[in-house]
Amino acid sequence: MEEKNRKIKEFVLVEILLGALLFLRYYEAWVHRINGTMMAFSYKYGFISRGLIGTIYQGLDKILPVNMMTYQACVGYTLVITLLFYATVLGLFVLCLKRARAEYLDVMRYLMLFLTIFTVPMFASHYNFGRLDIYCVFLSLLGAMLLIQGKAEWLLIPISALGVMVHQGYVFMFFNIILVLLMYKILSTEGKERKKYITIFALSLLVACILFFWFELFAHANGNGIYEEIVASAKKLCKNGKIHQDVVDKEILGIDLTGREVKYHRMNAVQFPIFILLMLPYILLMVRFFKGLIAQAAEKKNKIKYIFVAIGAGTILPDLLLKVDFGRWMYAIIAYYCVVLLALFAMGDEAVGRQFVLAVERIKKHGFAALVMLLYPLIFQPLWDVAICSVVAKLAGYINTGLGLGWW
Repeated sequence: MEEKNRKIKEFVLVEILLGALLFLRYYEAWVHRINGTMMAFSYKYGFISRGLIGTIYQGLDKILPVNMMTYQACVGYTLVITLLFYATVLGLFVLCLKRARAEYLDVMRYLMLFLTIFTVPMFASHYNFGRLDIYCVFLSLLGAMLLIQGKAEWLLIPISALGVMVHQGYVFMFFNIILVLLMYKILSTEGKERKKYITIFALSLLVACILFFWFELFAHANGNGIYEEIVASAKKLCKNGKIHQDVVDKEILGIDLTGREVKYHRMNAVQFPIFILLMLPYILLMVRFFKGLIAQAAEKKNKIKYIFVAIGAGTILPDLLLKVDFGRWMYAIIAYYCVVLLALFAMGDEAVGRQFVLAVERIKKHGFAALVMLLYPLIFQPLWDVAICSVVAKLAGYINTGLGLGWW
């Protein structure tokens, strides 16, 4: 036990150092206009889409002795929230390490460092600094921590509701973490415990779906009446008063942006295959991992639960087909697999532990391959929003230029 605690303390120091270095490298102290604009959305205008965080922010403006309705205040608030989020990620890591068997600590740390390399730069750089995704990830991490500990799990129902109230895209991006871990528990328990998890799963999904359809279909009725006031507030919260017009048109007025996004779909069509090709070593690693995991499961229900874990990231498919923020979608996929696998380690899943150890050992046989596999993701940082990242964007630009297509 003492040896395990020593390893955990050492890892926490390494994690804090790495996180600090990544943050200092990529932090730009710049809230993108889309993120500042959404701070102007509030439930004082009704139960509108993406209004929860703006409601909280504007509530702080009323109780704090500072004027929060300024761009600089928005930057300061976002910095505090971002640091609290990083602390939550570290808290999840420590919880998983404490709960898992000692022999799995080393391989778990690879997953944790991998996720850190993607997480810290993404939410420190201006593309996603203050993005509502950070609240969505936080809620799913909180849900995962409750399931790992087996405590207060009924809170998953309001947590699911809060995720959609933050951003209805939560249903496709990060809700899968909670749903898959619940399904895993359903297939791993019997009797009253199973009934409890089935009920939580059903109610969480039901609440999330109802809220999703409300915000997508019925939350724009008074859009014209509140439009001018929201725009005026958004200008105060955005750098140089430049708001993100598309998000106001979509979420307040209910305007379909499909026509405006055609050029971005063309860009995604070139960038996405490039990113998949560059990430192929990790994709092949995970395919082999899950193939082995499912094959070794003797009972049918165990095979089913591992299949759910393997395909859980597929909830992002509607976004990949219909929307354009591929940088955010790629992060959602990476976060899903890292968080869910860490949770399964913490829940004591021996099959996952054994298979992952085998996967890491195969890599280590190739000398420095493990170190290269861990550090290679640094070239992709930070992930952006519509464009995936700078490296992929540049490669796509060369391809498009060579084909005579221009940037798009």
